[in-house]
Amino acid sequence: MATPYSARPRKRTAHACDACRVRKSRCDGRQPCSWCTENEVECLYGQQQQPLGANQGKSDKILETVLRMDGLLRSIHENLSDQQQQNLQQRAVTSPRFSDPSSPDNSDFAKVANATIPSTHISATEDLLISPIAAPYPSLRAQFRPIFLLESRCPAIPYQPRSIRPVFTTSEAERLLNSFQRNVNFWYPTVSKATLQNLFERVRNGFVENTCEDCAALLVMALGAASELVQLVHSSTKSHGFESRQHQSELMTMASVCYDEAMKLLNVAYMEISTISTQCVFLAAIYCSFLQRPLQTWGHLNTAATKCRALLAYGTGSGNIEDDECIRRIFWSCYIIESDLISELSHLPQSGVAEVESEVPLPGPLQTHFTEAETESSALYFLSCISIRRLLNRVHHLLYAEDKYKNYTNATDESLRGLISELDRQLVLWHETLPEFLRFEENTRDCVNEHAAFLRQRYLACKSVIYRPYVEIVLKHREIPHSAETIDAASRCLKASCDHIANLRSFSQTVMIDTWICALSMTSTMFIILVALQIPSLRPRLLEHNIPEFGPHLRDLLNAWIGVMPQKSPSIQQSVRLIAEIEALIGQSR
Repeated sequence: MATPYSARPRKRTAHACDACRVRKSRCDGRQPCSWCTENEVECLYGQQQQPLGANQGKSDKILETVLRMDGLLRSIHENLSDQQQQNLQQRAVTSPRFSDPSSPDNSDFAKVANATIPSTHISATEDLLISPIAAPYPSLRAQFRPIFLLESRCPAIPYQPRSIRPVFTTSEAERLLNSFQRNVNFWYPTVSKATLQNLFERVRNGFVENTCEDCAALLVMALGAASELVQLVHSSTKSHGFESRQHQSELMTMASVCYDEAMKLLNVAYMEISTISTQCVFLAAIYCSFLQRPLQTWGHLNTAATKCRALLAYGTGSGNIEDDECIRRIFWSCYIIESDLISELSHLPQSGVAEVESEVPLPGPLQTHFTEAETESSALYFLSCISIRRLLNRVHHLLYAEDKYKNYTNATDESLRGLISELDRQLVLWHETLPEFLRFEENTRDCVNEHAAFLRQRYLACKSVIYRPYVEIVLKHREIPHSAETIDAASRCLKASCDHIANLRSFSQTVMIDTWICALSMTSTMFIILVALQIPSLRPRLLEHNIPEFGPHLRDLLNAWIGVMPQKSPSIQQSVRLIAEIEALIGQSR
C-alpha cells in the first residue's frame, strides 16, 4: 500500500548565498556552497543588500529581518566610542546614553549580540509577587509558594511497566504520524520527511529493535496521539458525548503507552551522540511539556542542547547534509523552549545554547512535510518564532538584568528611553515583515489561522515587557506627577497586557507546549493590571477594557488545559488560585 511516507524528499534551498544571488544561479545552500568552493570565492549569506522586491522569497525576507535586527544592535555597539564624545544635547532620543553611569556598560551591551536572558533577571512572576509593589496585597503573598519548590516536590510521572510493545495498524500509524506532522513538526520542524519514512517503517514492523530509531518512532507516535487529543478536547466543534470521551481516553492511553515504552529506550539515546539520539531526547522534552512538567522538560532540553553543541562543533560524521540541518533546527528549538522556561524560573542553570546562538546558522532548507508549500510555511513560522524569541531575550537582557534594572528609576532617564524606543522599533520591524499567512492585527479580531494568533500572543507579550518599566516607575513614585509621555508609555504596556488576555484561546501550541509558561505569564499580567488600577493617572486607560471578564476567562482556560492531565502541575494550580484572588481584589478596587 502506497503511503505519503514512501515519497522521496525533494531537495530545495530556501536561502541562497550572496554570490549565487548576484549570478542568479541555483545555490545548494551549503556553507560554503559548491559554486563558491569550486571558484575559490568567499561564501557569504545575508551580506548582499537587496530591495524587498517581488522576486524575493518569503524566507529571504524573514532571514533578512533577523539579520537586520542583529545589525542594528551591532552598529550601536560599534559606534559607542563616537557617541561617548558627542554633546549630550545633540544625542538622538533613540540612541542609548552609554556614558551615563546608570546605563549598561560597554562590555555588557556587547554581549547582546548573543540574545541571552541573564540568570538573575528581574521580570518573572515570582519577582513581581515578592517585590515591594506586592506589599499592599498580603493575601497574594500568603498564597504564593516558590515555583521551583512546588515543581520539585511534584510526584514522579506515572509509569506502567509493560512486557508487550504497542501495535498499530497502517491506518492508525498514518493518522498519528500525520497529526505529529500537522502540529509538533510544524511548530518545531526538526524531523525530516526522510526520517519520518524510516520511523513509519519502524512502527509497521512493531519496534523490534532496542535502538534510538525505535525510541524516536515511539515518541513520534506518543506526540501524535497527544496532539490529536489536544485538538479533540479543545476544538470549537468538539462533541461531549460518550463516544468522544471514550476516544479521548483511548488517545491518552495510547500516548502514555508509547511514552512508557520510549522511556525504556531513552537510556540508549542518552548514551549515544548522533542526530537521531538528539532527536529522541528533544522529543522527550516536548512530551514532558505536554505533561506540564517544566523541570523534566528542562532536564531533557539540557541534554539535547549539549548534544547539539557537540555535534555542531565536531560535525555529525554521517556525511548527510540533512543530519547537519536537523541538529541546527533542534538547537534553535531548544533555544526557544529553554528561554521560555528561564524567563519564569530565574537562577535555573542554562544549557549554554543562548551563549552561542549568534554563531549557529539559522534554519536552512529541509524537507519536513509532504508538500513544498507546507514545508515552506513551517520554515517561515519557525523563523518567525526564533526572531521574536531572540528579541524577547534582548528585552530581558537590556531592561531586566538585576544589576541594570535597579538603576532605571527615573522616567526621564535618556538611556532607558533610548533602549525602549529601539526595542519597540525592532518589534514593529518584526511585525511588518511577517509573511502574509502569519499577519495579524494588533486588536481582538480573529486571525486567519492559529499560527498567526499564536504569534500575536508573542508580540503582545513582548510589547508588554518592553514598556513595563514605565508602569513600575509610576508605581514606585506615586507621589510625584508624571509627564504625559511617561503615562502614555505605561499605557502601552497595559493595553498590550489587556489585549494579551482578551486574545488568549486554546491554541494547539499553547495547550500542547506552553500551558505552564502561559499560566505564569497570565498571573503576572493580571497582577500588573491590579496594581495599575490603583493609580489615578492609569486607571482611566484600563477601564476602557472589559477587565471583569479577564479572571473568569483565564481560569476557565487553565482549568480546561490541565483537565486532561492525570497529575496536575502544582504551579499551574497555584496560578489559577492567584488569578482568582487577583480577580477578587480587582472587584474590590472597582
